[in-house]
Amino acid sequence: MTARQALTAAVAAVIWGLGHSALAHVEYKDLSDPITSPGGVNGAAFSNYGWLLGTTPTLGDSHALAEGVFFKFHLADAALVSITFSDASSTAALNPAFSLYRGLLPDDAHDDAPADPLNPKSAAPPFAKIPSPVDNGVTADAFGRVSPFRDTEHVDFAGQFDALHSWSMANASGDWSVIEYLTHVAPTGGTSVSLSNYLLAAGDYTIAAAGGSACDGLSCLTNLDGTLHLTVTAVPEPGVLWLLAAGLGLLAMQARRRRVE
Repeated sequence: MTARQALTAAVAAVIWGLGHSALAHVEYKDLSDPITSPGGVNGAAFSNYGWLLGTTPTLGDSHALAEGVFFKFHLADAALVSITFSDASSTAALNPAFSLYRGLLPDDAHDDAPADPLNPKSAAPPFAKIPSPVDNGVTADAFGRVSPFRDTEHVDFAGQFDALHSWSMANASGDWSVIEYLTHVAPTGGTSVSLSNYLLAAGDYTIAAAGGSACDGLSCLTNLDGTLHLTVTAVPEPGVLWLLAAGLGLLAMQARRRRVE
């Protein structure tokens, strides 16, 4: 076993003890809601390793992000979006990072839900591993897509959270959805990371945030306070853009005339 594999196994064991004991399911905090997120600001208690696990070959347990807490926002129109994720704990140990996706996971969705056709495990004891019906790279799912997500027949996954690609989750009611990966901001070792002026179309979006630190059973940390701040800037209408361009052209013409005179 390589050092990386040993570290991943140790972290997975820690997560099983920390996350599964809480039996958390997906919960959204809405950054678009001025009541619950005044000024586009909201927070949670995060782990310092949850985001990093989503970059590993066996993916990550969604409970390791912030006990299943995700953030969402809605855009009625295309806009420029800026997102900042900051360490608000007293330890400065969060090492923040986050991923941005188009779409939303179902409420109360969770890893290994039986309704998810990409689910890596069966629903009933003894929880025997079964391959997904769309993991063979040939059979299309109900939406006509051939699954690129995971090979459950040959790989035992720690969870379903993928920080770098599209992924899916379902709830006990049978609701299932795929969220489309757009971009991510990797950890920098500092106390804050940002995505600035990212152009998005109208729609619903998911942010998965947590720390990006490599850790073992002794250095893995939870209950680290973090804050997300969403800023939305409207994209000017085409007519406004034309007027702006015309105005800039007029200013340039006047400047040239002054130089000639």
